[in-house]
Formats: sequence, C-alpha cells, structure tokens
Amino acid sequence: MNIIPLNGNIIEPNTVAAIGFFDGVHLAHETLIKTMKAYAKTHDMKTALITFDVHPKAVLFDLTYHYITPLEKKLSLIGTHDIDTLYLIEFDKAIASMKPDAFINRYLANLAVIVCGFDFRFGHRGQGTVGTLKNHPEIKTIIVDELTHDGYKIGSTHIRDLIMAGRVDEVKETLGRHHTVAGRVVEGAKKGREIGYPTANIVTGDYLIPKQGVYASFTRYHDSWYPSMSTVGHNPTLNKRADLSVESYLFDFDKTIYGETIEIAFVERLRNEIAFDSPQALIDQIKRDERQTATLLKNKDFPLH
Repeated sequence: MNIIPLNGNIIEPNTVAAIGFFDGVHLAHETLIKTMKAYAKTHDMKTALITFDVHPKAVLFDLTYHYITPLEKKLSLIGTHDIDTLYLIEFDKAIASMKPDAFINRYLANLAVIVCGFDFRFGHRGQGTVGTLKNHPEIKTIIVDELTHDGYKIGSTHIRDLIMAGRVDEVKETLGRHHTVAGRVVEGAKKGREIGYPTANIVTGDYLIPKQGVYASFTRYHDSWYPSMSTVGHNPTLNKRADLSVESYLFDFDKTIYGETIEIAFVERLRNEIAFDSPQALIDQIKRDERQTATLLKNKDFPLH
C-alpha cells in the first residue's frame, strides 16, 4: 500500500476511495472498505482510502486527543486490507475552515467514486454531508448505511465509551478484536519484582487507556502473545504515584525488555485498583487474580504464537 500525503498531490484517475477518520478500524469501517473494494473489482478501478493524520477535535480545540488506534497503528491495520493507495490529509485549522465545495475541489479532485458512511461530514463546522457529495456532478457517491449492535451504532464513539468504562470484554463485538495498547517498556520502581510479580511498565503515547483497574490480558512481545495480568492505575499500595501507569505481568516470562515495545490486549476487567493494608495482602490478592486470569484466558480464542 502506497501512503501519499494528499496536501499538494492529486488522486489518481479511475480510483474509488473510501473516506473517513477510521479511528479503531472497526467493523463498520471494514464494511466501508469491503464496499469500496467490491465496486473497484467490478469496475476494474484502483482502490484507495482517504483519512486524516489527527482528529479534528485535537486541532479545533487545541487538546491532546487519545485514539483507539493512533496513526501508526491505524495505518498498520488498514494496510492488511490490500488497498492500492492511502491518501493522508494533514489536518490543520485552515482545512477545518474550508467550505465543503472548496474541500471537494482541493482534496477530491480527479476522484471517480467515493464511498462514505451515512453520517460522514466535512468542511467548516461539518457543513458538508453525504448529500453535498451526492449533488456533486463529477463524483459518484456510494453511501454505507448505519450498522448496529445491541441497539448501538457501531462507531468509534460507542467503542470509546466501552473502553473508558472498562467494559473491554464487550469491545470485540464492534471493534472486531480486543482493544490493544502498545508502548515502549520503561524502568519503574521495581516494587513488583520485590514481591515476585515483575511488571513491564509502558509509555502509552496517544492510545486511549481503559478505566483504572486490573485486567486479564494477553501481552505481545515480538511475535508471541503471553497470558498476562495488566493494571491501569496509581499503584496505591507499594508505590503510589500521581501519574497513571499501565503495566503488565506476563505469565511464564523472564526477559529483560527495557526499551523494547510490547502490546497489551485487554480481555476482561477483574476488579478496581485497591489500596491494601500490607504488601502481603496485596500478594494474596494478586495470587487470586492470577488464578482467575488463568481460568478466563484458558478458553479465549487468541493467537498465542
């Protein structure tokens, strides 16, 4: 898949493109991509996806935005779909202020067919809609209808709500996989090692982090996935800290991996993070967590290798 910044470039002729922000690359996004690819195959056209490098909210409100899939992860997931070209729009306030027609003329010029979700909006204050695209005389527009699960629209907003509520076991039904967070392993206070449970602490960057608590998880190191327990919190018993930490204890693992990248797949939330009266009380609870995790993960379908 070729990745081309769309600022300053023009889409190739005879191209059908799916457009959207694609945070999560979830099941509705995959339907969008499949629709685009099916049309391209039938009409012998090139395939493309048009997306943005940052979320518009990050630019419009000058805030730090956390993603289900930060850009590198998003591009990696999209790359598995065998698409000819990904066109990346480097979003800024000038683009945010563009009128819908100006956006079409600037970024969609030369595009033959566009595929978008029913609620896709673009241009200044979201004035551009699927209706705007359908009325354009030179671009054929294909609209993918709303997809739902358990009464909710399958979309990034609902998935984000589930993650932030700690309901990670429900995420797979709409995301299509477990929510994962990747990051570089850094040295911590090593209190876990002192009690027999060494953890890998990671820098999470722009990833959306689940609700504080203890989770049954799988953790990837290189190409292998290990059963694990992961914690999101402030370590109130042994090493209380102001900043939020994300760390994982990998079962049957004994390697020093500082500076390397691991990926944590959150499978199920076990409990809240608790301040225990003593280190031994913490150890006793961790042992219970370990047994519960082993039971939960034993029957989970996950690529361990």
